[in-house]
Amino acid sequence: MKTNKKLRSAVLSSTLLVLLLIVLSSTALASITETRITTHGTAANPDIYGNKIVWEDTSNGNSAIYAYDLSTKKETHITGNLKQTEPVVYGNKLVYISNGTDVYVYDLSTQKKTLLHSNPPFDVGEPAIYGNLIAWDYVMPDVLDSKIATYDLKTHQSDLFGMGFWEPAIYNKKIAYICYNDNNFGYDACVYDLSTSRDIWFTESGTAHNVDIYGNKVVWDDNRNGNWDIYMYDLSTKKETQITNHGTASNPAIYGNNIVWQDNRNGNWDIYAYDLKTHQQTHATVKSDQVNPAVYGNKIVWTDYRNGKPDIYMGTISYLPVAAFTASPTSGKYPLTVKFTDKSTDVYSYNWNFGDKSTSTVKNPTHKYTKAGKYTVSLTVKNAAGSNTVTKSSYINVAAPVKAPAASFTASPTSGKRPLKVQFTDKSTNSPTSWKWSFGDGTYSTSKNPGHTYSKSGKYTISLTVKNSNGSATKTVSGYITVK
Repeated sequence: MKTNKKLRSAVLSSTLLVLLLIVLSSTALASITETRITTHGTAANPDIYGNKIVWEDTSNGNSAIYAYDLSTKKETHITGNLKQTEPVVYGNKLVYISNGTDVYVYDLSTQKKTLLHSNPPFDVGEPAIYGNLIAWDYVMPDVLDSKIATYDLKTHQSDLFGMGFWEPAIYNKKIAYICYNDNNFGYDACVYDLSTSRDIWFTESGTAHNVDIYGNKVVWDDNRNGNWDIYMYDLSTKKETQITNHGTASNPAIYGNNIVWQDNRNGNWDIYAYDLKTHQQTHATVKSDQVNPAVYGNKIVWTDYRNGKPDIYMGTISYLPVAAFTASPTSGKYPLTVKFTDKSTDVYSYNWNFGDKSTSTVKNPTHKYTKAGKYTVSLTVKNAAGSNTVTKSSYINVAAPVKAPAASFTASPTSGKRPLKVQFTDKSTNSPTSWKWSFGDGTYSTSKNPGHTYSKSGKYTISLTVKNSNGSATKTVSGYITVK
C-alpha cells in the first residue's frame, strides 16, 4: 500500500510471463510470481491493500477507477463520466480524486460513494488513507501556501495544517509529507504526529520527494548528492539508512519489511524491492518499462509498459529459504536424546536427516541416538521460491556407555632385600577414575601408579580397588611382594 505519486520522468516501452528467478544483490535467489491484472493497455497508477487492487483506467475515454479482487478474481468498474484519478485503498475504503477538485470515498462492500471535499477552483490531489483517516493535498494558487487536509471517517471531522506541505502518507496517527524548508529553500521529508499536533522529524537535505511511511519507518527519494536514491529513517532508533546507491531510484513505497521503488540503473525503468529483515535486494522486473510501484505484504503492483501501452501487473515475491539449525547436546553417551532447533528463514516445510537413517519433518524435532558413532545431520527447508540445505558433518558424537572397571596391576620388582622400593603400575580397564592401593604393611595410596618402599622382611599381600561412574572392582594378590 502507498500514496500514489506523480512521476518525475519515464521513457516508456515492452513482454509477459509468469515465473521469474531473480538474482539478488546478496547472490541469494528470490522467486517472483507475476500476474497480469489488466489487458486493455489503458490502466495506470495502481494501489493495493489486502486482496484489493485499484487503478485508474482510460479504456472508456475518460479516466475512471477500477478495482480487482484477488480472492474472487472479479474486476469492478467503480466510476465513470468525469475524470477520476489517483485511487488509494485501505480495507474496503477506496479514495480518489474527481475532476482534480473533489475528494470521494467509495465503500467497496456497500457500493456507497461519499463526497468528502469539493474545492473548486483550486486543485486537490495525492490522497492517502489509513484506517478511518484520509489526507490529501489542498493546493493553493501559490504552491508554497499549500496545506495538508485531513478527514476522519468516524468522527466526520476535517482539518487543515501546514504551509507548503504536500504528498501525504499515513500510518496510524502519523502523517509523512513533503514540506518546504525556509532554511534551505528546498523540500524535506517530514512527519507530523496528529495525536500531539507536533512535527516530530524532518530531513535537512532540501531535495526530498515521494515520501511514504509504515510503522516507525519513513522512506523517500532524495537528490542530496546530485543523484536520486532511496533513503529510510527509523523514528524509534533515530537512524537514517541509504537503501540504494546507483543514483537512479525514485518513487518508493513501504509495507512491513518490504521497500519497493522504480529504478533506471539498467537504462530502462524496473521495479526493485529490498527486505529490511534479510537485507536482500530483488530486481523484481526485467522487462521495460515498469513504474509507480505500490506494496502490500509480499505483493507488489505497478504500471507496466512492456507491450507499449500501460497495464497493471502484480508480482508476488518469495525469498529462497536459508537453512540453519542448532542442537543440544551435541555429544554424550548412548542412548543420547538430542533437541534440534530450527534457525532457518522464510520456510514452509522441513526435512531433517539425523545421520542414522532416521528423518523428521517437524520444525524442532527431538531424536534419540541408540548407538555409538559420529553422526552427520542435514536440514532441507523449502518454500515457494525453492529449497536450501545445510549439512553439519560429524555434528553429533555419541559414545558407548562406560562399563564398571576391571582391576588389574603389576609391580616391579616383586622380591628383594630390604629396604625394597617397588613401583606399582595400574593395568585396569574400562577407564577407572579413582584408585585405592593397600600395600599389605598397613599403608595405602590413591595414586594411579604409586611407588612404595618396604623396610621389613616378609611376604606382603597387595590389593587395588578401582572405581568409575558405573561401579568398582578389587583385585588382591596374596604374598605378591617378598622382602628378605
